Amino acid sequence: MKTDRRTKYTKMVIRQAFMEAMKSKPFQKITVADICSLAEISRPTFYFHYADKFDLLDEIGENMLSSANLTKISELTIERPGEIFNAILNLVKIVEDNMEVYRICVLERGVNSRLPSKITEELNATVISYWEQKGVFADKLDKRYVSDFIQSTFNSVIRCWIEKKDDRESAEKIAEIIKTFALRGLLGFV
Repeated sequence: MKTDRRTKYTKMVIRQAFMEAMKSKPFQKITVADICSLAEISRPTFYFHYADKFDLLDEIGENMLSSANLTKISELTIERPGEIFNAILNLVKIVEDNMEVYRICVLERGVNSRLPSKITEELNATVISYWEQKGVFADKLDKRYVSDFIQSTFNSVIRCWIEKKDDRESAEKIAEIIKTFALRGLLGFV
């Protein structure tokens, strides 16, 4: 029992130190030594829990993904846009709370993160699979088009939102924009 509590505490301290380090340095320049110094732990302690900073980043990203609860989203239908809005808003707020991690793991090129493929797997196993079982798709439509469209729409709007920094719209406004693009495409805005 003590080991479990101690392990949870140590990992929490490491995650907090990592997030603190990201406030002052780009991810590529953060070292394990930086994280250890901020967490006030030894390098062997860090390596006991994580293989490297990428492993730590992946764990943080996977925790963020699990909080998204895509299984619940899979049951939404296009006929209930209010529920779709709430689901998208939940996702936007998760990104808002983890903006730097999402930017690094999903939006930044050249960072070796497992999160983008985990998101695709989770989306395919929940939303796409559920819709396929319900016969939502036209015959012979490759489901990858739908999965990629959903992810591209979401990530494109989120990328622009994150880059705005000081003049950002509310999470609610961004969720509405994403919902409109996803359900009505460009015709929703012209």
